[in-house]
Amino acid sequence: MAGVAVPILLFVAFRMLLLAVAVAAATAGGAKAALPADPLTASWAYQAANLPSAWEVTSGSPGVVIAIMDSGVDATHPDLAGAVDPGWNFVDENADTTDVVGHGTAVAGIAAARSNGLGAVGACWSCRIMPLRVLRPEGFALKATMARALDYAVAHGVAVVNMSLYGESLNGVLHDAIHRAREAGVIVVAAAGNEFSTVPEYPAAYPDTFSVAATVESGELANYSSRGEWVKFAAPACMPTTVLGGGFGVGCGTSGSTPVVAGIVALLRAHAPYASVSQIETALEQTAHAVAGVRFGSVDAFAALEALGQPPPRLEPSIEGFPGIGSTLTASSGIWSGAGIQVDYRWERCRQGGCEPAAGGRTYVVQAVDGGAQLRVVLTAPGVGTATSVPTALVLAPPHSESRPSISGRPVAGATLKGSPGSWSGTGLAFTYSWIRCRASCWSGKTVGHRLSYKLRPADRGSRIEFVVNASNELDVVRAASGLTRRIR
Repeated sequence: MAGVAVPILLFVAFRMLLLAVAVAAATAGGAKAALPADPLTASWAYQAANLPSAWEVTSGSPGVVIAIMDSGVDATHPDLAGAVDPGWNFVDENADTTDVVGHGTAVAGIAAARSNGLGAVGACWSCRIMPLRVLRPEGFALKATMARALDYAVAHGVAVVNMSLYGESLNGVLHDAIHRAREAGVIVVAAAGNEFSTVPEYPAAYPDTFSVAATVESGELANYSSRGEWVKFAAPACMPTTVLGGGFGVGCGTSGSTPVVAGIVALLRAHAPYASVSQIETALEQTAHAVAGVRFGSVDAFAALEALGQPPPRLEPSIEGFPGIGSTLTASSGIWSGAGIQVDYRWERCRQGGCEPAAGGRTYVVQAVDGGAQLRVVLTAPGVGTATSVPTALVLAPPHSESRPSISGRPVAGATLKGSPGSWSGTGLAFTYSWIRCRASCWSGKTVGHRLSYKLRPADRGSRIEFVVNASNELDVVRAASGLTRRIR
């Protein structure tokens, strides 16, 4: 944990990681729509999420990538072979995303195992997987590491991020990364946890995520599933899936229900690449079947596809970052980068007199000339139109003394000295004042007043007086001092 300021832990969300394959086969039921030929697709769980009907609309797309933020993925598994893109190992900081635990491989199979006549299929069996290893050998992940992995996923064009990890502690860095992902059109699906509790677990409880509880065959929440108003959706808890070494089993717990929803979200993204995150979320909300213990209910893949339709692209510009000189601002269009829409970004600097062009590109480093102005971004996309973001707050310029403070008045006990702060540049400045009685040195002098004026006292005789101004804002505190008076008589 060295070097991590807040080492917050997240743990895996499988209640029972792997059961025998026979469990999946024993749950066979009558299919409502054509099923893939893979032998384990007879499981009740597929019908519970209405996936067979959804697959008649779409089985996903190779252009839709689901990031599995977990323990890595076994890319050699016969039900995942050819479906796994290069990812990154954020534990060892290398490209080796081999799964030595098995959790990530099981999650990946539930999301996107192939339809190839073997084992089972994933919810989005034509989509692809990007493994992001964040789970340490000890069985936990650091939230700061997950934030880095999430930014990596967004930068590499994934559509959905699956987080079958949870913990009780909040973490602002991860929260901010999840918000950035949502603004960029990337959906984060997170496990509610297996604590049989209403205590919020994170990252699922962050409002920008799609949080997922676990249901059993009766349609009710599994007795171990976390629950509460902070949990949005539910999905089947026990799904046939891939096991390290090339085998198959059943993954139970919110670790299993979460990739069901991630896979369904990937189906929606493949069917409607231009849809906003809010549109996809609304489609799932409006079609979910009520389940006691969660806000919206159990997901219905086919009904959500019908409700979403195929909305046209719509620019929803936003700006992330602190508007301070030297800071980097990042603009998002609200359209998933994999949708193929080419967006032009134009930054503008706005004052009371109007706005002027500042720069192009998705990111912008705030310049000194921006001090006291607001920044906004104007987006243009062919066939979509133009949209303008809400302006930032005023760009803060740090305090800078343009001319030093000064003192006026007679240096005689009983007389009143008046201080002038001098001239300053900077935004949102607050000032404090100090009168310093200096004998051998002003650094060791005594502070005798804090107003713009000071009435000299008999105790000041023989000393010299300095007037000090401190100017501050959120960026810095700057000190400036006057010249010294003559010795006080």
